[in-house]
Amino acid sequence: MLTRLLLRAPRRGIHTTAHTFYSPTPAFLRDHLASHPAPPDSTSVFLLSTSLPDLPAQLAAVQGISPQSIGSFCVSPPGSEPTLSLATFWDADITLFKSELSGRAPAEVGRFQRPERQRETRSEDLRGSTQSDVEGTFGQGWESIWKGETNVDKIAGLEGVQADSFLLLSDSRPAPVLSALDSMFPAASKTGLLTAPTPFITNRPHTLLYNKEILQSGTIGLAINSNPTTKTDFGLSAMVEPVTITSARGNMLLAIDGINSNPTQLLISAIQQRGGTGLTKEEEFFLGFLEGGEIKRVTRIVSGDPGRGAMSLDTEEPLLEGQTVQFMHRSAILFPQPLARSITFTSLPPADQIGDHPIGTPRVSEGFLASSEEGFIYSNPQSWVCTAPGAVTTTSWYKGW
Repeated sequence: MLTRLLLRAPRRGIHTTAHTFYSPTPAFLRDHLASHPAPPDSTSVFLLSTSLPDLPAQLAAVQGISPQSIGSFCVSPPGSEPTLSLATFWDADITLFKSELSGRAPAEVGRFQRPERQRETRSEDLRGSTQSDVEGTFGQGWESIWKGETNVDKIAGLEGVQADSFLLLSDSRPAPVLSALDSMFPAASKTGLLTAPTPFITNRPHTLLYNKEILQSGTIGLAINSNPTTKTDFGLSAMVEPVTITSARGNMLLAIDGINSNPTQLLISAIQQRGGTGLTKEEEFFLGFLEGGEIKRVTRIVSGDPGRGAMSLDTEEPLLEGQTVQFMHRSAILFPQPLARSITFTSLPPADQIGDHPIGTPRVSEGFLASSEEGFIYSNPQSWVCTAPGAVTTTSWYKGW
């Protein structure tokens, strides 16, 4: 369950390299790695695009470059070249760990729905998305329903470990692991990627590579005894001034302060003021949560009822009266470039169909960049999953950044 790499003597700082290979061939990858060998005490992290040709040979080339490694699969943005991203750490106090903890299946969420569209949806896909659902379940203890189990599990292999930060690769349901890490390491930074599903590649829901072991669910990661620098940009534009929640139940926003306390009507009005004609299935809207005047997290708006005002959000975290929130809209998506000595994760919009990924000339760029339609993990300091398309989080353990 646990692999520990400890320094024999104190070191001044962690050393890292980070690269993204565009359209690599196995031969190009092997030649580059042979000319830039990893130190003997190194630990590596790698992510391969599911659209890469000859995946077995690509994986074989990268999997053995360090004594310890974790890896998985990611998704390249539509119309972009497939990539292989690789980061290597050495002269560092690092603990590899794995956890089989995995959350419940995610709720079916999508774009903004009119009430008549909700009635056409299967009842099991609408849990908690109507006023009657709120009233019927509130007596059962809403937080236990929307936050899952009240008991927070521990990750046995991490007890007693010193860690200032975590780099994670997970399946699509990391909530129990994030809760455990927040409980055990409340001040530590957490960053990571919800990896790409792989049923058509490996016949597994997910493929998490922990050294030579393969897991199909859970989370693998590095516990790093070093503080990184992190930046998160949600890629969203504010639509109205911040408001305060005055009534909520679970994931349902029921009322806000102001002249119009109906949150759905306020959002529709904001859309019309921006030149829109109303709610459309192509639109995506988000609710931002502010602390100290700064957006700390965002969650997708699933549906709303203009008559009653009730608005359903894609979150397992109960909304609370008194929280300051702001309606937000996705701007144009700009796919980032890798940054030297940094690890960058970005969230992609769900693809309706398999797109083309042109193959270019093999080349390598400084910096680690990987994308996922499932979202990425960030913390401030509590851990969250961001699925807002175009959102980006960048982490660097390089002290000069």
